Amino acid sequence: MMSLEAVRGRTLRATLCEIERGVFFATYPDGAPDSDHLATYQTGRSASDAKRQIERGAKALGYDTVIWGEGIVTPLYASPAGKPSASCPVRLDA
Repeated sequence: MMSLEAVRGRTLRATLCEIERGVFFATYPDGAPDSDHLATYQTGRSASDAKRQIERGAKALGYDTVIWGEGIVTPLYASPAGKPSASCPVRLDA
């Protein structure tokens, strides 16, 4: 188990995509070692609301900063028709 001093100053890189009204999908492109404990899907009234909730969870895991990047994210689920979901741009005005 890591000491608290070892986790201080950690930075998490993340991207966010709204996949449905009020449902957001987050990815962690750097492969965060504790990604099993980070939210992948998050609900919220806005992107900034979802980001705040994810940042709160990241801080609880010992991250000091979350850097939100831009890119294209394809959620890891299929549409109801059984087809892969479409990509959505990550840039959301917060």
